[in-house]
Amino acid sequence: MNVINIGYGSTNYYAIDYEKKYLLIDTGLPGTLGKMMSQLRKYGIPLHDVHYLIVTHFHPDHCGIAQEMQSLGVEIIISRSQLDFLESANESMKKFQDFKKIVINPQNIINENDKPSFTERLGIPGYILHTPGHSDDSISIVIERLGIFIGDLPFQNNMNIESNGKVDTSWSQLRSTNEKHVFPGHGNTITL
Repeated sequence: MNVINIGYGSTNYYAIDYEKKYLLIDTGLPGTLGKMMSQLRKYGIPLHDVHYLIVTHFHPDHCGIAQEMQSLGVEIIISRSQLDFLESANESMKKFQDFKKIVINPQNIINENDKPSFTERLGIPGYILHTPGHSDDSISIVIERLGIFIGDLPFQNNMNIESNGKVDTSWSQLRSTNEKHVFPGHGNTITL
């Protein structure tokens, strides 16, 4: 498995290559589908090889073109905890002219910490953790022996944020995975 950062602007979007298929983690702002298609071409990733998309949270720069990607054949996978936030996310993003309401197929809802379901559904050894701290709908995606994709979860002990119990609890969960590489939604990869 390989990780390719196909991000643009200040946001990282990751394509995970597994058995000549791709899992996309996060996707751009409403109105940026053309830019995403350009990035896929730039990195030699055919759209028909992108099978799944997981968004780390429902903020516009991470899910703004999710439904458009789904309309092109990419299945959106969400966690059970994110389902509670989908309706309000769709409502809040109506303000973006180009936003398309996100619709989830019930078979694409995976429980947190459910390794067998994640692996069976996506064909990749991994699981989802509910990691609030940036937003209550935030998740992290653990791909075993590759790393953790944390979206916008603040780094623990960051001088720019106050101590936050949710952040501390989320990082405690992440450290317990024993994965070493952390792929954030903004900035550089870090090593635990």
